[in-house]
Amino acid sequence: MKTIKNALSTCNTLALLLLFPILGNSQVISKAPEDLIVIGNESINFQSNITNSEYKLYINLPESYDIASKKTYPVYYALDGNRTFDVTTRIYNGIWDDGFVPEMIIVGITYSGSKTNPNLNRSRDLTPTNIDRIASSGGASNFLKVLADEIIPFIDSHYRSDRVNRTLAGTSFAGLFAYYTLFTKPTLFKNYIINNPTFWWDNDYSYKLEDEFYKNNKTLNAKVIFLSGEFDAVEKVEQMVEQIKGHNYDNLTLDFRMVENMGHLGGEAEAINQGMSFVYRRPTINIPEDELKEYCGTYKDGDYIREIVITDGELSLKRKQASSGANIKAITKNVFAIHGRYFDFRFNRNKKGEVIGFSSQLDADPSRVMTAIKID
Repeated sequence: MKTIKNALSTCNTLALLLLFPILGNSQVISKAPEDLIVIGNESINFQSNITNSEYKLYINLPESYDIASKKTYPVYYALDGNRTFDVTTRIYNGIWDDGFVPEMIIVGITYSGSKTNPNLNRSRDLTPTNIDRIASSGGASNFLKVLADEIIPFIDSHYRSDRVNRTLAGTSFAGLFAYYTLFTKPTLFKNYIINNPTFWWDNDYSYKLEDEFYKNNKTLNAKVIFLSGEFDAVEKVEQMVEQIKGHNYDNLTLDFRMVENMGHLGGEAEAINQGMSFVYRRPTINIPEDELKEYCGTYKDGDYIREIVITDGELSLKRKQASSGANIKAITKNVFAIHGRYFDFRFNRNKKGEVIGFSSQLDADPSRVMTAIKID
């Protein structure tokens, strides 16, 4: 793509180079700010032909990217990347290790250039209309073109991206922009994480936007979560959620979460955590109890005795004589997962098709597998 000016700059090793003279003859190797942390695997600078502004993309590639050469990955786009990219990747690493999200590519979008004013540019790019109090505002339609016509095509052409499973996440003005994208170009992303959006903008512009959209659209193919800090404008977000629910869109999965004891920006990390876990939650199916009975029984895992029973219409794995256990969700009729995780829980069968045991990966380390044999 012609708009991309700089080649990829790969930084595969995260290094903190600041060493303090704790011992007598120790020596400070470096204390330059840019040496303190390396952000992401790769960073890309480019000048947009649409806004004539310089942008920077921070890109974090999943652990298996260089190994699984034919695999494609969901892409998570984090707005305000100068502030959110680092925390997003740290949160992702934790909940991926626990198995609650798939491996993904994370793209942080921010600005570059010595003459760039990020606050001025974001006020322009992330707001849908111009208001008197912010002279630069109202450029969301142009920035949406940057996203759709420059950034996403670049990512899709240079990385093995899943071109359907995209997520857009933003807070404050960026939350407003994510919402604007949802109701002006809804198919560009599959998932939306909208945190503390500035719904006070331009005399309730956002509520009018959704109303106008609904007049011609009764389907919204998206998974959307709204979040608000307890001490932010919760009522504004709740009002929007109720308005959207009232229109009862087909194919829309919608949720709202309040981040307790937090205001406008302090709860952003928790919002990212909850939002990411929600939008990537694996879909499950219900299987009739009669079909689940063949999996029930007693299993031996080393020195541990475990039981699989039916509880409230679902399989539950528990240790012998324990009062409760972990729910085993059905992903398909043959594939299960604990709590809807991305680590498959597979039942093993003999040549007659009878269940004789199970195996389940415990975390992101593929060598950590729980294997049990059915003994009753």
